[in-house]
Amino acid sequence: MKSVFIVLLALGMLVPAFAGRLQITNSTGGYSIYYVYISPTASDSWGDDWLGSSETISSGASKTFTVTNGTYDVKLIDEDGDEYIVWSVPINGTVNWNVTLSDLGERNWSGSGSAPASGGNARVTIYNDLGSYDIYYIYCDPSDMPWGNDRLGSSILSPGNSFSFNVPGGSYYDIKCVDVDGDTYTLWQVYIGSDGYRWNVSLSDID
Repeated sequence: MKSVFIVLLALGMLVPAFAGRLQITNSTGGYSIYYVYISPTASDSWGDDWLGSSETISSGASKTFTVTNGTYDVKLIDEDGDEYIVWSVPINGTVNWNVTLSDLGERNWSGSGSAPASGGNARVTIYNDLGSYDIYYIYCDPSDMPWGNDRLGSSILSPGNSFSFNVPGGSYYDIKCVDVDGDTYTLWQVYIGSDGYRWNVSLSDID
């Protein structure tokens, strides 16, 4: 997990000829964005808030940030303290992230100029109730599809903590967790409606 306490080298001072632009458009429907963190994917720190202490991105507004071309992780925090995180955003020119409530949580970026993949209206929460075993990978995909990307990305879900992401509701999904020892815990053909789904993963769920 990236620490907000380590100051990231200011990218705005780099050579303009290699500059890219990340445009954040707030389409959350009423929640202002209070903090923006943009960090090179290779870095282990989030660095400073790019908005500063006196600026926000209100609902319906946009703000553009200039960075050197590269691959970045981006974290937004709204007025309620909710986080929206995308990993590995390739920026070479202009990229727009149209942030909606379906982007709550964290996921890998998919496609230039579009919202991240795996959004939706149904919140899925995985709670680690394995006692002393970290969860390293989480997969959640439609039952008629193969396993997709790891939902955790570079994160680790430690015991006693939860991780949430959104999927389109109204369909059947398979969910798989993989712990630090490589043991798997799988649920097949779970119906996830618009009210979402919560799974407290315990040792009794081991495959």
